[in-house]
Amino acid sequence: MNKKIDKRKSILKITIAIHIILIVLEFIALIHDLQVFGLAMFQYYTIDSNILQMLVSAAIVFRILYRKEERVSAQLSILHLVCAVNLTITFLIALLVLAPQEGFAYYFIENVAPINHLIGPLLSVITFLFLEESEKLPGIAVFIPMAATLLYGITALILNALRILDGPYFFLRIYDESLGTIVFWFAIITVLCTVLSGLYLWIRSRCRFSSASADLQDNK
Repeated sequence: MNKKIDKRKSILKITIAIHIILIVLEFIALIHDLQVFGLAMFQYYTIDSNILQMLVSAAIVFRILYRKEERVSAQLSILHLVCAVNLTITFLIALLVLAPQEGFAYYFIENVAPINHLIGPLLSVITFLFLEESEKLPGIAVFIPMAATLLYGITALILNALRILDGPYFFLRIYDESLGTIVFWFAIITVLCTVLSGLYLWIRSRCRFSSASADLQDNK
């Protein structure tokens, strides 16, 4: 029993430490992006996802440190799932689509790019999959990251159609790209969101099952 308690305390300490690191790094990125883009930064899916991760991490640290809760609420855990999936999307799109067109350094080396496109996504996924204890998530949770991404995409398309926004991504430029290109990229990203969400929830459930089995063996 003591080993189980010590293990939980160690995991909580690691969880708090990583989330504090995330908060600090995301805040640094936020200040930089605000200086460079101003309020126009909110047009970027990448920046929005990183800001949401900063807020989610702050809420998780608050609940653990000040409310003394070892388990995250289902609602907060779903928001963390949205962050993990959306940040993975930003990493994959940057790596496979944008970086080959505009340069690897711009998306992964310069300024706060490593935070937005690599470190943030990595730490978000690690904490969600392997460290976070939460209430049971409803089955509909698997579709929420996709819904959040579609909400961003449809809003951006409407603003592009009204000529309020230009992009910021090529497949959102409704006057420059064909309907086929727009539909293709929306379909790819929608499917990718759903697959990643399902995969992350499956991995997380397997990790919890393995941990529970190990605890059962220790108690025998």
